[in-house]
Amino acid sequence: MTATWDSVCARAAELPEVTVGDHHGMGAIRFRKNVLATRPDDTVVRIMVAEEQIREAVAEFDWCTTVMWGATPSAVAVTLAEADPTVVVELLTDAWRRRAPKSMVARFDGA
Repeated sequence: MTATWDSVCARAAELPEVTVGDHHGMGAIRFRKNVLATRPDDTVVRIMVAEEQIREAVAEFDWCTTVMWGATPSAVAVTLAEADPTVVVELLTDAWRRRAPKSMVARFDGA
């Protein structure tokens, strides 16, 4: 199975208080007002995980690259056609965990 923007959005909708919309002309997945992921084009999704997770994903998967914001790694860019959909969902969930309140994450984990 191949990861697609639609499949990523469908899985994101399973996370509490996540919406799909627009961010400066790109598709975006948000938790409240925080951007979790963007789609700059039809082939890539950028997922805003912690710097450590960016490094780990890039080291482990050849379909991941680092997105820089100035001198700081800000996201992992995932080439959807090559990506493992399970890993993409894990990265997106990790991005959500960074932004969601600890109590919400605990409830989600207990569900």
